[in-house]
Amino acid sequence: MTKQKTLKIVQVGIGAWGYSWIKVIQESSEWELAGIVDLNSALLEKACAEYGVDPNTTFTSLSEAIEKLDADAVLVTTPPEYHAPVVNEALEKGLNCIVEKPLADTVEAAKSMVETAERTGKKLMISQNYRFKRAPRTVKEVLKSGVVGEVGNVFINFHKAPVFEGYRSEMDEPLLTDMAIHHFDQIRSILGVEPVSVTATSWNPKWSWFKGNAVTQVRFDMSNGSKIIYNGNWVSTGSTTTWDGDWNIQGDGGEVYWSNNKVVVRTNDLYKTVFMKGAVEVNGELHYDLVNLPSEERLGSLYEFASAIKEDRQPETSGADNMNSIAMVLGALLSVKTGRTVTIDEVLGKPALTTV
Repeated sequence: MTKQKTLKIVQVGIGAWGYSWIKVIQESSEWELAGIVDLNSALLEKACAEYGVDPNTTFTSLSEAIEKLDADAVLVTTPPEYHAPVVNEALEKGLNCIVEKPLADTVEAAKSMVETAERTGKKLMISQNYRFKRAPRTVKEVLKSGVVGEVGNVFINFHKAPVFEGYRSEMDEPLLTDMAIHHFDQIRSILGVEPVSVTATSWNPKWSWFKGNAVTQVRFDMSNGSKIIYNGNWVSTGSTTTWDGDWNIQGDGGEVYWSNNKVVVRTNDLYKTVFMKGAVEVNGELHYDLVNLPSEERLGSLYEFASAIKEDRQPETSGADNMNSIAMVLGALLSVKTGRTVTIDEVLGKPALTTV
């Protein structure tokens, strides 16, 4: 028997990435697509033809959609600079909001959404969909078990060669602005610690098909004293990683190596390699089974959003929680621009300095 969907959502924005969200909502066990809003009427017609959307539920104005549709929430998939006005309008009119990452392009805009959510009592969640995957959840559980001790060094390598159309190809810092938020948010989630400062540089190789800088190196100093080194490359001419990247997480008792959806522990304690729950020994290493999740990726985001509403709690990736993740991105951008180390407190305390 098919589970009855209990919540209705309006999607705002169906550009290149947003368009693929329609099918995700239709596949969700929790959400029913109440309607779609976009300024481009041709895209609305295309969605009706491809996904069977009722033309009477498509609008070019959010205000009109809210007035005419019965909905519990809004999904915002517009470019980041338009998030705040759409989210704030929806929250003010009594709808919960889930927003594509990044939350905003400035700290000031991000804070306005968080403050509106708190004042209206509505849920504001950022779809940090990379959190809702089996591999990172497994790494998080492994670290919580203490098998590698206290973490001190983390090395993340991310290499891809995507060819985008639209605003990503025109950004000054496409990798840092659009992609790195996934990995930076993963750092906070997996390690359970917060960023203190960031030092970053970026550049664009002569063969790059991006207008802006598509390669970056970033160092974070974290609240527990650990150091994170992030190497990102969106114009790789050689090997590539998964979208999660390759992670070496080193503690005083060993290393967690996460690559290609495999989680391996190399411990310096001989007895720990004999048996660990959820793992098998392979040539002196512990290979972990991936944990089970009710839903993954964007479906995982929608599941968490629905659960938070039904249980009347804050979602894991709430707007308030996401402030430190967006500050990592904006701090890295400011560091690139100024050529100096930037503190997270500085980013959060001086929004005028952090505009992308």
